[in-house]
Amino acid sequence: MYQVTPFPFRVLVVGSLMALFSSCAVTTDSTQGTFETLQNTTDASTKFTSSTSPRDEGKAKNEQDVRRFAAVNLDRLREDMARGSGEHLAAFAHLLGVREDRKAEFFAVTKKNYHVLFGSEPRTSDEMLARLDTELAGYPEWRH
Repeated sequence: MYQVTPFPFRVLVVGSLMALFSSCAVTTDSTQGTFETLQNTTDASTKFTSSTSPRDEGKAKNEQDVRRFAAVNLDRLREDMARGSGEHLAAFAHLLGVREDRKAEFFAVTKKNYHVLFGSEPRTSDEMLARLDTELAGYPEWRH
């Protein structure tokens, strides 16, 4: 025998199915937007990493470390360079990539050129680094 389903039950079932299907469409759109965002991010990352090598990234990081160290320790570096020795100057030489067997020469050059690196007026760490880079350009064999 055939039984008739009450009207409110049919409305509830149909309404539930409509809500389910309509939420699927929203979920699909949301997923599509998320996928597009992920794809755009991936594309940008791929373009960036293909244009830079790990060596370039390491060099940039090392330059940031050198600049930060010089800025924070400028007074101590000034003292160590005036003496031609010291633990801050040794650490600085390491950050600059001065080979171990050339550190004594590096210390002597910083002491000899103290007046060029710092002069009589106050200098910033960036000014000192620029002058030091000019001085070290004559000794490329000192660095790794």
